[in-house]
Amino acid sequence: MTTRGVLEELPGLAAGLPAPPASLDPFLDAAATCFARHGVRRTSVQDVARELRVDRTTVYRQVGNVDRMVRLLMARELHRLVGALPDTLLGLQGPAVIVDLLATVVAFGRNHPVLTKVVADEPELIGPFLVTEAPAMLDAIAALITPILEAAMANGELAQRDPNAIAQLLVRLTLSFLLAPPPGDLSDVLAELLVPALTP
Repeated sequence: MTTRGVLEELPGLAAGLPAPPASLDPFLDAAATCFARHGVRRTSVQDVARELRVDRTTVYRQVGNVDRMVRLLMARELHRLVGALPDTLLGLQGPAVIVDLLATVVAFGRNHPVLTKVVADEPELIGPFLVTEAPAMLDAIAALITPILEAAMANGELAQRDPNAIAQLLVRLTLSFLLAPPPGDLSDVLAELLVPALTP
């Protein structure tokens, strides 16, 4: 299977990650609006209820407290990103797929209003997340992209390397660039790093 073929299966592969049901979208949209407006720490369940024009008990019943809202929102946004990736990478081959994959993920995160707010105004939240939440999440994402790398290597599109090790490197590199992007064009930086290592 080609890299493109595996990319088209990504939404199905993402089924292994927990995703909130679509019925929660209004609650998560309201939470995202409040997080982007006030920050995560300054948002209360009452703020989300007010945004939705429902009572606080309804919000608790549907999406729980603020910490649970954050987790549900992260899961939903990850699924949306994964579902959109095949279209954004249409027509690419070999290492160019990997470079554009990472650049697309970083751009998605850097342009997300909630992450933008957290990085700008609540950087103290990032450290605990990196210690407690990030390792398991990165491992899950690496497991999703490992089949892409395996297929591309088997098809001669990428150099033969340990696909799991490369997947782990790529997800951690992406997280690093999400939090502290390098100067200049990100695609150029990624190409400089990855193309020599991944070209057959």
